[in-house]
Amino acid sequence: MMILQKILLIRTDRIGDVILTIPMISVLREVYPQAHISFLTRSYTAPLLKYQKTLNEIIIYQPENQHKGIIGTLSLSRILKSKNFDIAFLFYPSPQLAIALKLAHIPRRVGSGFRWYSFLFNQRTFEHRKHGKKHELEYNLSLLNHYIPKIPSPSDIRFDFQKNNKLTQLKNKALQKYHIKKNYIIIHPGSGGSSPNLPPRTFHQMIQYLLKKLNKPILVVGDKSEEKLLNEVIDSLCSDRLHLVCGAWDLETYMAVIAQSSLFISNSTGPLHIARAFDVPLIGFYCPAIPCSPERWGPYNKLDSILSPNIEPCKSCNMDKCPYDNCLDLIKWESIQTLLDQHINRLTTS
Repeated sequence: MMILQKILLIRTDRIGDVILTIPMISVLREVYPQAHISFLTRSYTAPLLKYQKTLNEIIIYQPENQHKGIIGTLSLSRILKSKNFDIAFLFYPSPQLAIALKLAHIPRRVGSGFRWYSFLFNQRTFEHRKHGKKHELEYNLSLLNHYIPKIPSPSDIRFDFQKNNKLTQLKNKALQKYHIKKNYIIIHPGSGGSSPNLPPRTFHQMIQYLLKKLNKPILVVGDKSEEKLLNEVIDSLCSDRLHLVCGAWDLETYMAVIAQSSLFISNSTGPLHIARAFDVPLIGFYCPAIPCSPERWGPYNKLDSILSPNIEPCKSCNMDKCPYDNCLDLIKWESIQTLLDQHINRLTTS
């Protein structure tokens, strides 16, 4: 097998997408222990990479300003050329990034074979991710296929995130105003519009149940745009153990809080993958439609923590034209309660 000394990984879309690409660092590190591994991502998602144990360098991609247009592409290509990469893996298709890799004269450029600009890659994978035949993380692994001895099994996949003192300090500072230090539960009712949401009344019912069964703090968390939803979820609930956190934390702080929580409950959303990466116990709710199914986008190797309605999966998910109005409303409370009881038993005996 060839020796790679300088490796570039590129993922420039959303939180969950970046999290599901991060295990590629550990897979490559296992094969190329002496390599310098860099990761190109947006400034928004860069904090996700700061706590990965074996990554050498984070490069910030700024398509809105510094790397915008033709001049920005040339600027990015000069930066990449100066770093003398042996190989670049482009996990999220982008013509601008493909052009930048070519102009940077990176000798091995790995990407999708199904784009008009695929001729810019000299190693291509021919898989249509839209068919959802396997998990997103496994599609990412396919790009490494020619550069690793074998594809690792699901049980061998590692995110390699570290819980260090800085992460603990961020968590402590964030939770100081709520007088919480540990043993707290996070409810994240939103999904950023990428998939259907479990109805607010069901989250409300879960919180009621947890407050009754457990003497643990509960944080209901979302960004400022989800304020109406969060208030609907906690409407009329009154407890000194229930706290609303709306738009108060940046991504790094929220990651620190998630990483040290006792249970994370949400729809299909990026923060759910953060919980998975830190091995936090979780419960997730997923639409079974092919583009957003748990088999494609669920927390990797933790699908036993996921609930979906028992219906025939749609080929696509259009929330405005859903034949069930909202398919997640079909998830039975008894199924939710069963999962909650498992975690309640764990938390009361630990």
